[in-house]
Amino acid sequence: MSELYEVADFERFWPHYVRLHTLRQTQLLHAAATCACATLLTLGVLRRNVLLVALAPLTDYVIAQASHRLYERNRTMPWRNTLWHTRAELRMLRMVLTGRMADEVKRHASTP
Repeated sequence: MSELYEVADFERFWPHYVRLHTLRQTQLLHAAATCACATLLTLGVLRRNVLLVALAPLTDYVIAQASHRLYERNRTMPWRNTLWHTRAELRMLRMVLTGRMADEVKRHASTP
C-alpha cells in the first residue's frame, strides 16, 4: 500500500488506484458514493445548509470504504493524498459511466 503514495505524480498513482478497484461492485459503489457526495454538496450550497456540506465527504468515504471491505478485501487511505484520490474518483466515475473501467482494469492488471 505504501508504494501507492510514494509515486511522484498522478499518472503513476492511477495504475495503483485501479488495482485497488478491480471489481465491478466496488466501482459501482464508488460511483454511487461520488454521486451522493456531489448531490449533498450541491444541496448544501443551494440551501445554505452546513450539515449537508459536512455530510457529503463523510457519506462518500463510508460508502467507498464499505465497498473495499465487502468486495475487494483491501483498504485505501484517501487522506494520505486527498487531491489524487478525488481526481481518481472522478476519473473512475467517468469510466464507469462510459463503460470503459473494465478495460482500464485489464490494462493495469499486470502493471508493476
